[in-house]
Amino acid sequence: MLLKNIKTDKLPFGLPPVTVHRTMTESEARAMAPTEGDRISWAKKLLHIVPIWFKFRGKGVRVAVLDTGVDTDHPDLAEAIVGTADFTGDGVEDQNGHGTHCAGIIAARLNNFGFVGVAPEADLLIGKVLNNEGSGQIDWIVNGINWAVDQKADIISMSLGGFGSAGQIFVAIHQALAKGTHVICAAGNSGSLYQNSIGYPGRYGSVITVASHDWNGNVSGFSSRGGEVDFLAPGSEIFSTYLDGGFDILSGTSMATPFVAGLAALIIDKHKQTPDNETPIENNEDLKEHLLRM
Repeated sequence: MLLKNIKTDKLPFGLPPVTVHRTMTESEARAMAPTEGDRISWAKKLLHIVPIWFKFRGKGVRVAVLDTGVDTDHPDLAEAIVGTADFTGDGVEDQNGHGTHCAGIIAARLNNFGFVGVAPEADLLIGKVLNNEGSGQIDWIVNGINWAVDQKADIISMSLGGFGSAGQIFVAIHQALAKGTHVICAAGNSGSLYQNSIGYPGRYGSVITVASHDWNGNVSGFSSRGGEVDFLAPGSEIFSTYLDGGFDILSGTSMATPFVAGLAALIIDKHKQTPDNETPIENNEDLKEHLLRM
């Protein structure tokens, strides 16, 4: 099995390094996922998501994916995309694959074949805040967060990170939270070498921070650890959408984060459909409580 690393340079923020196991051709993807039932990955089976789809699929919930852009023509994603913006100068089209993979985990559609996202009727807002090499600048990320809020995003999913705090990003995130937008961030892929290896913005206590577990429910060896982690989600060997209408298997807390974003979209969909619900979802703390009860 071919292994390669997505590289990052030394700009302030970028992708937590992830592993690309193998790029699959369309025929391989069809062979791997011939039926709707088989298109539900082990991660969804583990999370028992399929029964929820009989009532809630994230319809009308807006999830902003701030990442490397998206394959705008991907057959499993094109219908989901309701808005795009590029803050890098590279164009919103994904040349990296990371953003397309994350977007698919959240909202890939129930098409004839391919991958099915956690919330297959959610709407995607794609903000390209990392360039084609997977690196980002603080102002790109800040502008992406502000854009997502202006576009009425219910959820912002950020599978990116840096080793130092940036005041402008801190302010932008907290302004988004104050306006009722939920912010979900990757913990990072620095493993357990240090007592707290979580990167920023996942290290901010006000966001929902996601670490990764494997198919046995154990913390993934690469996953960052620390007191700010709110949830573990599937992040090891995750099958999802990729470049050129294809599919790939990636590992990282970057993959775990959109799983939680997708679950959050299902919860918000349910909440919107039951206006008399006595349990509010007005902020990240409310959303955490709902996720814990899911």
